[in-house]
Amino acid sequence: MKVSTDATEHGIRKLRFAGKGKAMGPRHGRGEKRPAWRWKRVAEREVRAYLAGRLRSFSAPCDLSGLPPFTRSVLKVTAGIPYGEVRSYRWVAERLGQPRATRAVGNALARNPVPIIIPCHRVVRSDGGLGGYALGLSWKRKLLDLEGAPHARGGRRKK
Repeated sequence: MKVSTDATEHGIRKLRFAGKGKAMGPRHGRGEKRPAWRWKRVAEREVRAYLAGRLRSFSAPCDLSGLPPFTRSVLKVTAGIPYGEVRSYRWVAERLGQPRATRAVGNALARNPVPIIIPCHRVVRSDGGLGGYALGLSWKRKLLDLEGAPHARGGRRKK
């Protein structure tokens, strides 16, 4: 699987995946500043290492400046979920001081421009079901299995 990113000098703005043979566009855009190139190289290398099971955390920063404040808040809380663990949409909403905003949390996670780096796949339904995932539920299962995280099949889960 190929990984492609968009970045600014502040960090990664977007992460994309392409299967075999699919075009992904230019690796470095015209007019991109040198620090943006650095973040792109780092993020692409780290995501490939993560998917190969060789990396548990990312050093490339994310530039979330173009997102609405609520979405940024949801993604910041989600970024703190440890590798190999899951939390519920309700847990995220409670951390934001808005315990009834579970649907809004799900909608914000659906707009995560940097999946995997900000691990929205680690957020599941309160009943243990997977919920949704922008890359598809098969990807969500695959990522949780890679991390050894409990999910819809049961196991340890923190609320």
